[in-house]
Amino acid sequence: MRMELESRELLGRQVKAFLDIMILAVLNGNSMHGYDILASIHKRFGVLLSPGTLYPLLHSLERARLIEARTFKWRRVYMVNQKGKEKLRDAFIVYRAVTQEISSFIDENLKGSFLSA
Repeated sequence: MRMELESRELLGRQVKAFLDIMILAVLNGNSMHGYDILASIHKRFGVLLSPGTLYPLLHSLERARLIEARTFKWRRVYMVNQKGKEKLRDAFIVYRAVTQEISSFIDENLKGSFLSA
């Protein structure tokens, strides 16, 4: 039970730390409004994000010209554009390298512990 709680907390921290990449990923091939983005992330990861976390980041991504927004039936619908797709691809490559480096570092420093047996 404790391991599950710690796992969920770590997952939540990771989702929030990489939320910009997560948003680009969820919008890749999908047009969604803010609530759908929140629901998609919650369904996949069990992480509840507040609108106060999401909307400023959506506006930031829009200002950076990584996503576009259109108003449809009184709602803003967001979609990733080509520049955002390129950013997602590049960020994912970096993310993989960073997480691999962190895993390697932790593994090297677990010498003599239960995980290195």
